[in-house]
Amino acid sequence: MDAAFSSFVRPNLVFSTQIIGLSRVFCFPKHEKCILKRVLPVPRPQTIQCKMKSYRLSDLNNTEVQKLKARPRIDFTSIFSVVKPIVDDVQSRGDAAVVDYTIKFDKVVLKNTVEIVSDLPDPEINPAVKEAFDVAFENIYAFHAAQRVPERIVENMSGVKCKRIARCIDSVGLYVPGGTAVLPSTALMLSVPALIAGCKTIVLATPPSIDGTICKEVLYCAKKAGVTHILKAGGAQAISAMAWGTESCPKVDKIFGPGNQYVTAAKMILQNSEAMVSIDMPAGPSEVLVIADRHADPAHVAADLLSQAEHGPDSQVVLVVAGDRVDFGAIETEISKHAHPFPENNTLPKRSTTALLFLLATYLRPFPSQTCMLQNT
Repeated sequence: MDAAFSSFVRPNLVFSTQIIGLSRVFCFPKHEKCILKRVLPVPRPQTIQCKMKSYRLSDLNNTEVQKLKARPRIDFTSIFSVVKPIVDDVQSRGDAAVVDYTIKFDKVVLKNTVEIVSDLPDPEINPAVKEAFDVAFENIYAFHAAQRVPERIVENMSGVKCKRIARCIDSVGLYVPGGTAVLPSTALMLSVPALIAGCKTIVLATPPSIDGTICKEVLYCAKKAGVTHILKAGGAQAISAMAWGTESCPKVDKIFGPGNQYVTAAKMILQNSEAMVSIDMPAGPSEVLVIADRHADPAHVAADLLSQAEHGPDSQVVLVVAGDRVDFGAIETEISKHAHPFPENNTLPKRSTTALLFLLATYLRPFPSQTCMLQNT
């Protein structure tokens, strides 16, 4: 089995790709080629370069293979020591602490930490973008509406009736990351289920823009999906504000949504605190594995890869290509085309070579038997 590493550079971006023959691992027919590609951009000069480094897995010893298979680990012990004082400070000082941490971490001075969504004017956004959000809203709504559970009465023995009733959570907090990328899709995917469930108070927390305003795309989605309050803060301080409640931020009963390691640590600390708040789960780094053959649309492949790569510097983005006659050039062109317009403060240009090499072999794992097993943990 062979492996190769290549870097494709565009202005301010470099796309690093690993190509690995894994036909036996993923149980494709031996005559087919199975190629694993990783898209991991980092800053480089404004010239186009392509470097490829090859590995033959049969030449690697067990220690080297195990090293390649190692996955990144988060040391929550050290992170807890950073986050716990923030959690305690927000509990003690409320909005004042949120304002101070927003200045410290986001370099933004907030005049007010929470906006009542109904009081805000409708944002002006590109008509094509608005249409895309409207279509997404309808699709998400249709999917989650089908999950509603009707009241059901079961007579399990004569004269004994049991009833199952689904009730909404009265107040929920939704965390929409915004430090490295604008994620209005996350706003929709979190708030639409809350709307369908009938939650009375829906607090959406998202980092503010540099001028202290709310991203207009996120605001549009929030208004459309019934969000009641927007907390203009991110990180552990936002999670803490929703969990404890502040002078302007309602206390919520459960917090949903992804975030970086500090957000995750805050959620983990607060679910076991006197805040009496529940969380969805302690989410890990974003991961995506895309399997494509010659029939796959290169634009769709690139979009799926970049949609996760933008989430953070620890995102794991993998493409497995099966079969011959796959137009790698077209996929790489689409990646370059769609990544080029990303804002300069996006995660993509911030990836380091160290992180890239560390993640090279995330999916280099031998799977047992003849079954194709793709595991995302």
